[in-house]
Amino acid sequence: MEFTVLLVDDESPAREELRYLLESYTEIKIIGEASSGQEAIEKILTLKPDVIFLDIQLSDMDGFEVAWQVFSEGVTPVVVFATAYDEYAVRAFEINALDYILKPFSEKRLDKTVKRLFEVFGERKQKQESLKVSEYLQKTRKTACSKLSLWKNDRIYLVCPEEICYCEAIEKGSKIKTEKGEFLSPYTLSELEEKIGSPDFVRTHKSYLVNFDKVKEIIPWFNGTFILSIKGYEKDEVPVSRRHAKEIREMFEI
Repeated sequence: MEFTVLLVDDESPAREELRYLLESYTEIKIIGEASSGQEAIEKILTLKPDVIFLDIQLSDMDGFEVAWQVFSEGVTPVVVFATAYDEYAVRAFEINALDYILKPFSEKRLDKTVKRLFEVFGERKQKQESLKVSEYLQKTRKTACSKLSLWKNDRIYLVCPEEICYCEAIEKGSKIKTEKGEFLSPYTLSELEEKIGSPDFVRTHKSYLVNFDKVKEIIPWFNGTFILSIKGYEKDEVPVSRRHAKEIREMFEI
């Protein structure tokens, strides 16, 4: 996870010190510096950094004005105020600044700020991925379904595909795990995939066909593979093989 940073301070030594400390974090990419409020506004609107480390007392305007001007343009970077004065802390948090650090900068104190940034961007990424999954499923979900004839205890049950959580290949057909329990089918996974005919159902492995509407989590695993946690079957570990991992990444942009 990488995020971009713009440094804003009218004192060159302060910018250099902050750059030196931040460059020790490989996830942080410093994309520019500004020595005045006006220069900062122009660069923020052009470069759109994820984070700005912003001094409060600049030569032409204060840091609060810089923040308000870019916010009013619809650009909303995370703001960390970096200043020699502690009397502006309350005002800083009124504009939802993530943090307020004092000069001279302490490595230990700055590390706390960076950890908070990791938390913020980690949460954003999770929300974005969840939204992508939801949008994809909503876009491709079928409005109607044909029921499948499935076996359980020598009886035949008619099951709607949208009730299926996932299917697992077994020696003579498939095991079908649904919201209402487990069933058996004489059909292979390829035959089931063709019969269901829904883009919600994706092959994740030669032995698994998954209804992605029922996926609770996509968990990174070894060698670029994944493990899926399925609603109602959280204790089961449904694999995504290397062969199918690329398709899953492209599908959900992860």
